[in-house]
Amino acid sequence: MPRPISEPEFAVPDGEQPPARCPHCDRPFRSEELYVLHLGEVHPEECTAAQREAYEEAYDAESHDLFTFHVKVVVALTLLFFTFAYAYAVVWN
Repeated sequence: MPRPISEPEFAVPDGEQPPARCPHCDRPFRSEELYVLHLGEVHPEECTAAQREAYEEAYDAESHDLFTFHVKVVVALTLLFFTFAYAYAVVWN
């Protein structure tokens, strides 16, 4: 059966074993956390209560990490803007 175009192909290098593999779609994952996030996003109806809880914890951790990244980007852009603004003011003064 041909694979749908929208479904990407995943290859594991020869001699390596992925840390986790989805039992529903046989997709390999580089970490257990990515596997848990996949289960909760793609296969929520097949999740057990423990898997659902693990998904919610991983989702919260990932959301926190993403928020922290966004704050760092905003601070860096703000500092960059003010650095150029002050440099511009010094040069033209």
